[in-house]
Amino acid sequence: MLYSIPWYVVVFQSIPEIFLTLILGFKLFNLDIEFKKVFLISCIVSIVVYFTRKNITVYGVHTIVFIISSLIAIKIILRINFICSFICIATSILINGLLQSLFTPILFGIFQKNTEDLIEFPWINVLNFIPCGLLMVGFFKYIDKRKIYIFDLKMYENDEKSLIKDKSILVLFTILIQGIFIIIINQNFYLFHEFYGTGTQYVVVNYVISIQTILVLISIRGLGSDIENKVEMNFLKTHLKQMESLYNVLRTQNHEHKRHIQTIQSMIYLDEIQSAKEYIDGLSENYSQTDDVIYVGNMALTALINDKRKVAEMNNVNFDFSINCILSKLKINSWDLCSVLGNLLDNAFEIVIKKRDNRQVKLEINYVDDKYVVEVSNNGEKISEIEIDKIFEPGYTTKGSVGRGYGLFLTKSLIEKYGGTIEVYCQEDTVFRIVFPYKEGGLSE
Repeated sequence: MLYSIPWYVVVFQSIPEIFLTLILGFKLFNLDIEFKKVFLISCIVSIVVYFTRKNITVYGVHTIVFIISSLIAIKIILRINFICSFICIATSILINGLLQSLFTPILFGIFQKNTEDLIEFPWINVLNFIPCGLLMVGFFKYIDKRKIYIFDLKMYENDEKSLIKDKSILVLFTILIQGIFIIIINQNFYLFHEFYGTGTQYVVVNYVISIQTILVLISIRGLGSDIENKVEMNFLKTHLKQMESLYNVLRTQNHEHKRHIQTIQSMIYLDEIQSAKEYIDGLSENYSQTDDVIYVGNMALTALINDKRKVAEMNNVNFDFSINCILSKLKINSWDLCSVLGNLLDNAFEIVIKKRDNRQVKLEINYVDDKYVVEVSNNGEKISEIEIDKIFEPGYTTKGSVGRGYGLFLTKSLIEKYGGTIEVYCQEDTVFRIVFPYKEGGLSE
């Protein structure tokens, strides 16, 4: 049955255990939280669980109360939606349950105690928590240093509707609920070992449960990797479309050049020198600069910029661009750089097209003080101060359509991936300013 615990177990086990469970869970899903607020939540939830254990004797209820009270406190204090919170908490409970399943039998063996002794000697709970807590701290520091997470929930942090629509989340929920249920049943059986045996039987069952828990965590990681691959695939598709567009332009130009050369060659062979001169003069006068491919020192950027020139021409937008430096030290994958600039330029075009005339979009790349500075500006409708504060939040959009609001969030994430920063300010024009640090190496084609 579920037994009550004294105050010192709450102070030295419950509060730190809940604190570590929360910070580890949110770190595993790439969600930023304030430690002070998490500590406050840990204290509140610990008190709730403490009184639950004093009044309810059914084992497992305290875990359910812990989850529910944590979800409510996190929603109120951290403003994180219930689904994200549940995923983080449930995953961390699985890890904590796995550690307890491994260490509890060992410590009982060392101190010659059993589950019945927990009521008479509650300090064993604190002792049992120490190795689990140390491992959780070590795990937290490791994933924080390596910037590892098993599933990126940051984009869903403030958008519960999109989270619900993601079919992967349903699978994740099923896996987590199943995992928690198995952990609770395993611990319940251990407390009531007389119903299913001890010794070798428990060891075998415990190892099976532990392996199942590890497989659950691996499955969660697999879901996260699948979503990341889908996002990257979309970026690559856009990149390939731009390269294909450049190839088609070059092929068309090559065909035109061959035709003109053959015509001039035929005139010269027929001694129609004057006609050939007039033909060449006509070509020079009527040659359309907009049909030229402008090279910027990198094929991916060349494809992107020439593609946007076409967009500008079709929508009567004056698209000015200047690359005033060599990009050889800008160590960023080409498709990532094109995804960043492409999204910012698309937004700029979308804004200025709303104007009747004088539509201006500019792209400028400079190398200043050992940093690459990229600016994308437009003279369209200004962004309000309130919108500037929210514009990079996931799910935030002023366009009023479902599925929008992640472009700038993903753009910011890509920039930060390479150690860069982005800011937006409005003066005469609206300017998005990106700063990338200098790095040894070259821009990947």
